[in-house]
Amino acid sequence: MTDAQAQWDKACKTLDEEFQLNARELPSMEAAEALFLQSVGRRELTQEAANALMYGLYFSAYLRMLLTFKQQSPDFEVPDYLQAHPVLDASNRWAQQAKDGHLLLQLAQPIIQETQLLLEQLN
Repeated sequence: MTDAQAQWDKACKTLDEEFQLNARELPSMEAAEALFLQSVGRRELTQEAANALMYGLYFSAYLRMLLTFKQQSPDFEVPDYLQAHPVLDASNRWAQQAKDGHLLLQLAQPIIQETQLLLEQLN
């Protein structure tokens, strides 16, 4: 098992504990995991940075799912709380705790940009 895989697994466990979600059963988590492993590669991240990155990937996948629902059904109502979603807040909290925030910012930049674009499309 790679270090990145172990960190992903720990981040999933943390998400499970914090939000009572089973990360392995969430839609798009396999794609998010592949992106995480590809992004991190052989870099060494603190677990706080890994949690923040994983949470960001989860939130982005969640937004993509909502956008798909909205595009397929004009009656679909997007939740009002997206800008203050608990997983987004938790991702930010983990990022602030990460001692390797500079590396996290580099890895998360595409996710941040995609999240902003998806939020604009949903609102």
